[in-house]
Amino acid sequence: MTLAENDKAYLKLRDLLMMPKNKLSMEMLKIWYDQDDAELLAAGPFEMVGKSRFTVEEYAEKTGVPVEKVREFFERMGHRSVLNWYVSKRDGKRKYFIPPLFPGLVEYFIINNRNSIDERRAFIKKIHSSEEEGGMLLSTGSKFSVFRIVPGTKPAPDSRLIEVNESLEVNKSQVLAYEDVEEIVRQAGKYEDSIAIMPCTCRIMSMIMKTSPECEATVGNCMAFGAVARYLVEEEIGRYATVEESLDILKKAEKEGLVHLTRNTFDGQDFICNCCTCCCGIIGTAVKTNNWGMFQKSDFVPVVDEEKCQKCKKCIKVCQFHALVYKAGEKEDKSEDRVLVREDVCIGCGICASNCPTGAMNLKKIRDEKPAKTFTEALTKMMSSMQ
Repeated sequence: MTLAENDKAYLKLRDLLMMPKNKLSMEMLKIWYDQDDAELLAAGPFEMVGKSRFTVEEYAEKTGVPVEKVREFFERMGHRSVLNWYVSKRDGKRKYFIPPLFPGLVEYFIINNRNSIDERRAFIKKIHSSEEEGGMLLSTGSKFSVFRIVPGTKPAPDSRLIEVNESLEVNKSQVLAYEDVEEIVRQAGKYEDSIAIMPCTCRIMSMIMKTSPECEATVGNCMAFGAVARYLVEEEIGRYATVEESLDILKKAEKEGLVHLTRNTFDGQDFICNCCTCCCGIIGTAVKTNNWGMFQKSDFVPVVDEEKCQKCKKCIKVCQFHALVYKAGEKEDKSEDRVLVREDVCIGCGICASNCPTGAMNLKKIRDEKPAKTFTEALTKMMSSMQ
């Protein structure tokens, strides 16, 4: 068998995962999948990440591979998080699927302790190599981002919309479900065992590679919702949490200055990350490369109530994007001092408002950027708008 023939299975997986067509992608795939894994996956009917789903028996029937062999391979890949599964509500059967690149394969492989440190370190080096080559793995060149910033839990959504931008239509001047991090959690918590807490991939990466030793942010505070929660818990990657515990984790994250990031879809958000610029592969890379198209800013910016502001500068210290500046006036009593917002830099995370001790910081809605309705639509938009 020639090298080209050997690589056919990997080439199919590369295209399925929409990875860049370069040597680095192939090297990453070969860390995830050995030759037999790749050939079994490439021989089957997987056509779209996250959406093509099959039981062991269905896959065996479609490929002609014995059921027990498929089961052995699928369970082993599931344990390594390079193939995921969920239990269908319709028939109670376990169905396997190839997870998307982000969020999915990259994150789960890195935080899965069943994968050796050596394997994970080798893979992370490839990611860093990708970043050095211009962020080719993380940045697709798409004009539609699959990630979205969600404002913090304070101020509460019902008090968030002071001074709504007049350019917005009246019926759009409201906080919608995908703009409210607390609502995302509460919607997920309507079903039993549907919230899982897992380690932060980016901080695990930094710890393994010792790239941000100064970062002291909490590691175990990322969240997954829905069917994936069961997968994470049963594969010993995460643990279940209640709605109230999850909200407490979010509030603690805000006190640490961490930014909430989720999927840029209207409904069905299945994760919330709590990100720092020193470690995060999305936000951190955006800062390093000045590529703000890697995520969708929230629809809000902070505004300052001058009467309540005590000029303590806590908002300035907690902002990871230097979007707030302190302008000193001429009077010694600081009555002319001001905290100014750089709207061109601000991503609308609301962490300044969450940490303001006097409630002087609020948020106003300045845009109405529509997310995709579903993950499938998000992928379609991303691919159709690639440069």
